[in-house]
Amino acid sequence: MKKFIQFLRQIRFPNKKNLKLGYNALTIKEAVFVFITTFIALVCVVIILGKLNNKLIDEIPVAGGSVTEGIIGMPTLINPVLAISDADKDLTALVYSGLMRQMPDGSFIPDLAESYEISPDGTKYTFILKNGVKFHDGKELTIEDVLFTLEKIKDPLIKSPKKVQWEGVEISSEIPNKIIFTLKKPYASFMDNTTLGILPMHLWKNINTSEFGLSVLNIKAVGSGPYMVDSISRNNENIPEKYTLVRNKNFTLDKPYIKQITIKSYNNEKELVQALRNGSIDQAGGISPENAKVLKSKKGDNIERMILPRMFGLFFNGNTNKILSDKSVRSAINEAIDREKIINDILLGYGISINSPVPKSITKYSSIYGEQPKVNIDKTYQILKNGGWIKNESGLLEKTSTKTTTSVVKGKKVTTVRKGVSTNIHFSITTGDAAELVATATEIKKQLEDLGMIVDLKIYETGQLNQVIRAREYEVLFFGQVVNHESDLFAFWHSSQKNDPGLNIGLYGNEKADMLLNIAQSILSTEDRSQKYIQFENIWKEDMGGIFIYAPEYIYILNKKIYMPKNYHLTNPSGRFDSVYTWYTNTDKVWKIFTKN
Repeated sequence: MKKFIQFLRQIRFPNKKNLKLGYNALTIKEAVFVFITTFIALVCVVIILGKLNNKLIDEIPVAGGSVTEGIIGMPTLINPVLAISDADKDLTALVYSGLMRQMPDGSFIPDLAESYEISPDGTKYTFILKNGVKFHDGKELTIEDVLFTLEKIKDPLIKSPKKVQWEGVEISSEIPNKIIFTLKKPYASFMDNTTLGILPMHLWKNINTSEFGLSVLNIKAVGSGPYMVDSISRNNENIPEKYTLVRNKNFTLDKPYIKQITIKSYNNEKELVQALRNGSIDQAGGISPENAKVLKSKKGDNIERMILPRMFGLFFNGNTNKILSDKSVRSAINEAIDREKIINDILLGYGISINSPVPKSITKYSSIYGEQPKVNIDKTYQILKNGGWIKNESGLLEKTSTKTTTSVVKGKKVTTVRKGVSTNIHFSITTGDAAELVATATEIKKQLEDLGMIVDLKIYETGQLNQVIRAREYEVLFFGQVVNHESDLFAFWHSSQKNDPGLNIGLYGNEKADMLLNIAQSILSTEDRSQKYIQFENIWKEDMGGIFIYAPEYIYILNKKIYMPKNYHLTNPSGRFDSVYTWYTNTDKVWKIFTKN
């Protein structure tokens, strides 16, 4: 110990001579102790400094990198006025900008607009255009370009799929940068209209209406969005199959981080999945659950799951089968269907069970994500028993009733009473020939037959099914609804929409529900509007207006090197590109004092 103390004294004022004398004074054990102690101390200092450094630095995105995405289909109408296929909409979302832009959380922010104002009564929307906004070719974007685009939308000869959204909207402008939209009555979903991409009038003005859909500008598109077309590769039939896009450094919302995005087209999902597996592309969306399961094991990929407002369920037509007007039958079916089994076995877990006509994309107050229905066989049989249905010796549900008929015999009315007339629960389920629909309908048939019902299946290809639906020639229809906007709730459930071309395929009608749907569309406050939807939902459930089963997830295979926002509020698949300018692949670490708060 004396030698150790001597060592400590020698290193109080360390120099080469003192350190040497100190170490020479130690025994081997003491020297080992000093070495280990010193090593531990240094490790602790390094760890502390490392943790302190991590707390004092931020990882921030930086410009650079590239992304290659695969899609199904060949984009040939990269035009916000004409785009109708998913492939066209994807490219349009990348190339064009609108007055407003929808964010991943569902909110709207100004894009081409500097500011906007909504009148207190919700019928007048005024937008001020930003100064200095330029198209990809360097020409300035003006109010005239906005007016020109809307003129083409409204032109009946062009047949724009967006036309119906602008019917009844009066448009006026004040030079140089103000545009005003006046509605006949408040419309809660109007802000969706203002995300419409704006065409460059100086390029399109000399193109005849008859040639509008044939112009090369539908391929060599020029917009003002976050990315611009740099080059196009075509196949042997001269059809575009690869678009190379580069970032628009003059984009209004900030320069995108990723320098280049390449979009490759494939004929089908099989080719798309193969490209993912061999690394030809980095990412792809709209993957089926079966292929997602295969790709899940691929290293370097993430599987992002997004909920689209696609809702699949059973829609009843009591006009073609009176048994379906029996609320106890509909309620029993709702209780008996094992949604979890359908999601796990058919969707392979890529979906959620639902029991509401109002999707979360419409209002966060919807119960679609709340407590979900569970199978309750005891409750199911109690509901049926209360409705007069019991199992017979053959295991079929049966109701025995007295049937009275009146006829005229030799000029006299004759009443005949038949006692003990038995009726079974027998109906057909109609659906399309898509594999997922057939598999689900088959599983529902099995579950209901186990319960004691008699169920037939009718499978139609798409064209035939559309005719069956339009004619309302089905008993129970297993089908999907896509609720992109709040106005869709009116189209799907208002009693005025029961007949073709209306979309109320459940033939639902309730005066109170109609009133709530009418009122909700004119309320601007999200919270107040949501309360009306809650009331509508409660009435609909009390009436058992239909039976919703699941909402499938949009499956997006994403390379781990790519960052994009989570929890997307998607109304359609192309909406994933709304915030593309915030995506990044490259990062850097900087001290927090140099980053923005």
